[in-house]
Amino acid sequence: MKPRLLIVDADPAFRLRLITVLQPVFETLVPGPGDDVVKLARSARPEVALMAAGGRHRVEALRVARVLKTDVRIVPALAFYSRPGEAPPPRPAVEAVLVDGYLPDAEAETLAAFAAALARGEHPVPVTWPTPAAGPVRRALTRLLGR
Repeated sequence: MKPRLLIVDADPAFRLRLITVLQPVFETLVPGPGDDVVKLARSARPEVALMAAGGRHRVEALRVARVLKTDVRIVPALAFYSRPGEAPPPRPAVEAVLVDGYLPDAEAETLAAFAAALARGEHPVPVTWPTPAAGPVRRALTRLLGR
């Protein structure tokens, strides 16, 4: 029997590519628009979950991850990823929500190996954490202060 994998990503095109790559190895679960991720995870009890944690949904991903990892460990292995070009979440925030791994600049094919590693009990994180891009306020302050 294939392990269950929960995929949480707001980008429908990327989600479809990811499902196509992962279905041979995992039974994939994908919440629909407006579905409650926590309720789905409680009812389906996936062994692994992958959540997009880049872009504008970062705060929501951190909140949901915290619930999935602390509420009677609904999901035993949970990891974040960010798609190419997305700003990574800060390392302290990722560690605070107890996720088991993080993959920056993820493509669907690399996420398949990443999910398999999580299913084996590994905790993959980048050797060097990617640096978030400076926002407009930080760029303005850097120019003003000359740092």
